Amino acid sequence: MAPALSRVKREQLRKRRNNLLRRHNEFWLLYGMKSWLIMESPDGQIFTYHSHPDTPPPSGEDMKTRPKSTVVRTPRYYSSMTSAQPVGKEFPVLCAPVRQYNRWEALGQLLENSLRMFS
Repeated sequence: MAPALSRVKREQLRKRRNNLLRRHNEFWLLYGMKSWLIMESPDGQIFTYHSHPDTPPPSGEDMKTRPKSTVVRTPRYYSSMTSAQPVGKEFPVLCAPVRQYNRWEALGQLLENSLRMFS
């Protein structure tokens, strides 16, 4: 469990959370992008945002069968871009779909090797 947050950190978390939820709403209003967001705070409270409450988020199978590829981001993608300090949890292991072509396999190996350098 994460350590208890000070009053200042709790306020900062509240502001960042509300800003993130507002940004998700702006993506829908400005660009027509549907979004689903679920966040769990260190104390276990869940926050959700659904731009379309009556539309369920796409399943893993649905994301695999869509005509456009699915863009997946993990904390490792942003680790070199942020100055924020993690709260003591390890990054999840990157799990990429199976590659169908040799070029994709080579690219996957290159990405995997570069990710190992950061861990």
